[in-house]
Amino acid sequence: MRSLLLSALALAVTSASAQLLSFDEWYVRSDSDPYLKPRFGDKGPDVANNTINEDVFTAIMNNRNRQRAVSDSLCKLGYERLKKNDHVAAMKRFNEAWFAMPINPEAHRAFGNFFRSMKRPLEAHEHYEQGIALDTTNAPLMKEHGQVYMEERYYYQQEGRSKQADSALQKALALFTRAYRRMGNDAELTYDLFVCHTINLNCPKAWEFHDKVVAMGARTVEEMYLLRLKEYCVR
Repeated sequence: MRSLLLSALALAVTSASAQLLSFDEWYVRSDSDPYLKPRFGDKGPDVANNTINEDVFTAIMNNRNRQRAVSDSLCKLGYERLKKNDHVAAMKRFNEAWFAMPINPEAHRAFGNFFRSMKRPLEAHEHYEQGIALDTTNAPLMKEHGQVYMEERYYYQQEGRSKQADSALQKALALFTRAYRRMGNDAELTYDLFVCHTINLNCPKAWEFHDKVVAMGARTVEEMYLLRLKEYCVR
């Protein structure tokens, strides 16, 4: 049933050639197209109802008892478009996912990932936080939120803003730690925690997560972190 629903929605949301946008391009275009703003620009139900694709609207209305499934399916379609660098189609799918179920944290996670792809951390944080507020146990949301803080940390370091870089690191570590309690078998998250503890020189934790990364065998440890660990955390 889920695959049939996904196929029906895919047929209803066919688009033209992929449209990769910079943030500035998106900002200008979204000013006149509420379909390109998260939550249809918060302009109210009338605007959303009149903007949304008619076929998608019908599919959503016919499946009101399966809101989460419809919303998740639309998120999936949006991610497929985002991977193909089609910001226009991706945001349309994410908005439809939100329309199908406004309290679905995955829709807000999708908005966050949209802005992360544009390297807009402030906007990404805003939407990740909204998703976490709806579901404080959503580990993928917390992981991705933390990863944006680590991306910010890198740029702060490049600019010599050590205080801001450390603040971003600590925020990322807190989010990764929360996520790990529910998603401890995730290799990417395990590596993120290894990196954070190594940078912090929390030697017991750094070695603990180093060993977990090695045991998982999903990726190799980057030399820069391994050298730091061996130099400052001899065991």
